Amino acid sequence: MLTEDLIKEKVSLDSKIFVAYSGGPDSSALLHLLARINDTQELNLQAIHINHNLSKKSLMWENHCKQVCAKLKINLITESIKVVSEGGGIESASRRARYKIFENVLEDNDQMLLAHHSDDVAETIFMRMLRGTGVEGIEGPKQERRIGNGKLIRPFLSIPKTEIKSFLKENKINFIEDDSNQDNKFDRNFLRNNIFPILEKRWKGFPNRINSMASIIGQRNSNYAKLIHHEYKDLIGNEIEIKKLKEIPSSHVVDILRYSIKKSKVAVPNTKIMKEIIKTFLDSNPGTKSEVSWSRSDKEEAAGKIKYKKGFLLISKK
Repeated sequence: MLTEDLIKEKVSLDSKIFVAYSGGPDSSALLHLLARINDTQELNLQAIHINHNLSKKSLMWENHCKQVCAKLKINLITESIKVVSEGGGIESASRRARYKIFENVLEDNDQMLLAHHSDDVAETIFMRMLRGTGVEGIEGPKQERRIGNGKLIRPFLSIPKTEIKSFLKENKINFIEDDSNQDNKFDRNFLRNNIFPILEKRWKGFPNRINSMASIIGQRNSNYAKLIHHEYKDLIGNEIEIKKLKEIPSSHVVDILRYSIKKSKVAVPNTKIMKEIIKTFLDSNPGTKSEVSWSRSDKEEAAGKIKYKKGFLLISKK
């Protein structure tokens, strides 16, 4: 249920709270719920609106957010940015720019609340699967994680979009409709507008089924990671001895490589690249010029590379 109790369960009301407020339906519902709590117990609460300047309506949207926050008596921080895609697409570039601002704003133990809901989780998982993600990618977004010196929290992850719409209608809350959400040249919009309605018609509430699966996989992944790190703690790192890798089961080798790459703070490669790594360094006789590099098309994480040196695999940023 979309109530104040949901927020109280997920958020520390004694710490500073920021709401990422776009003015759209989801963040509007989140902001109004926090405003209700703020009416009965004073919170250290602020909203932040990031103007990406990607629409002719951007300034109108910013003014809408200012008016709403003034009415709710919530301080609003506004940031105006210029988004440069750098080859990874506008959506990814916008996201990176937002998160950079979030990191700069948050101090120790501050909380940044995002209004992602269960339909968003389903979209994210589908997107990752279509890109060829590994098992970890099927976990979907985390409800809470560290960001800079603070925390990023998504209290609506278990809430379907239909519930948010009902809340807005029942409480007569005005919000912005971003017309770019209807542009199906963006992959996420194509899924949301064309594919998901068909799936919903056949399997009612299907995003909740995806969320349930993601939760189970997330727990299994966590348990498995602990076992692998315990069993192969001497191998997991940015320098791996090839001789030792060849002595263990091939399925474990892939996981050791994945965890080592992740520990090196670079993007984990897809299945195709992982096969190329195995072929280059384990199934063949690598030399000093042997190297495999990769990057994510959306530029969300640093590109990586593996090269050979005196019997070892060296993992680093590209």
